[in-house]
Amino acid sequence: MAPLRPGMTLTPRGLSAPPADHAHCTSGSLEMDEVDGFRFKRFLEDSISLAPSSVDSTIVEDDEYAALRGELESDAQDFEAESWSCNVDPQYLKTHQKEAIKRQDVIYELIQTEVHHVRTLKLLLQVHARELRTALQMEEEKMERLFPQVENLLEIHSHFLRCLKQRRHESLQPGSQRNYAIQRLADVLTAQFSGEWGDRMTECYGEFCSHHSDAVSFYKEQLQSSKRFQSVIRKISNLSIVRRLGIPECILLITQRITKYPVLVERILHNTEAGSVEQQELARALALLKERIGRVDGLVSVSERAARLRDITGRLEPKSQGRMKDGRVFRREDLAPGRRSLLHHAPVTWKATSGRLKDILAVLCSDVILLLQEKDQKYTFSTVDSKPSVISLQKLIVREVALEEKAMFLICALC
Repeated sequence: MAPLRPGMTLTPRGLSAPPADHAHCTSGSLEMDEVDGFRFKRFLEDSISLAPSSVDSTIVEDDEYAALRGELESDAQDFEAESWSCNVDPQYLKTHQKEAIKRQDVIYELIQTEVHHVRTLKLLLQVHARELRTALQMEEEKMERLFPQVENLLEIHSHFLRCLKQRRHESLQPGSQRNYAIQRLADVLTAQFSGEWGDRMTECYGEFCSHHSDAVSFYKEQLQSSKRFQSVIRKISNLSIVRRLGIPECILLITQRITKYPVLVERILHNTEAGSVEQQELARALALLKERIGRVDGLVSVSERAARLRDITGRLEPKSQGRMKDGRVFRREDLAPGRRSLLHHAPVTWKATSGRLKDILAVLCSDVILLLQEKDQKYTFSTVDSKPSVISLQKLIVREVALEEKAMFLICALC
């Protein structure tokens, strides 16, 4: 068969943590180490203060959300300060070594950002979703498209936050509500990222992150096409409890959250006594966490490939047919969901016997390769030198082309 030249390689989008920003606070006589630049990592959600905001005349005060406001303030209690160093008594702070202070600061940051994350989930579910459901009687199918797995994610992270705050409570010094030092945290992390809770987190984030783009696109479509939708969104944006968190912003924050845990846990691990049992258990917890993120990444990749195959199928001309070497006909119906899965797709150049080059799309499925050509944003099966446009992966031989880098022969026999 004539050689194919790969034009590009597509790599499924992965979940990766954004670069860390840092801020810092000094308390009492504590000095910061300029060599390692100890600062507190500030995530995107941290920029949204939990303190009460000033309200001008354009803000709608809604008594309906007084209970939720109180709930959010209760969640944030004991975590309003910038850091653990700024929160405990100065005299208590002086009883700790620099490494121990760094460890407690990072643990505090983990809990504080978890407070922020739970707040985001509650606002999305108990304000945005509630208003849309009440005002528009929006169908559950559309609600699920906008807010996939949000209820389950709120349950998962509320449980995690309760466990973290309980460990803080258990670590309080006798007679104090401010002074504490958490010595053991690995067991809480391990319980959250393994077993039933870990499985639920993988499943829920896999679905939520897979539908991230679709949810934002659907939101924009509704905003452009429905004046009633616009009116409800305008009302929500004027609620003082919401502030700057619209639906797209909430979705982005939720999508990013799971990728931020490894950085925090690595910093806790770095500031834990070397060779201690806690350090060893933290290392195992970190490995569990990274494994979870890898699984979520895999689920997102599978979902993206399935969506791309549906797109290719939808753009394939209904009457276009491809032929295999044994004479069998391949139709658009043969790409129906469940019949085969997409492994990879990329533009390639097909070199005809005459030397003419033709740009085509190579679609690698679980059992065949499809060679398609595009015209007016539609696909048809490619025809070059009467060669088959559908190639079975059974008995397929791939050979390099001498003196031509990134070129190959596809040699197929009758099956």
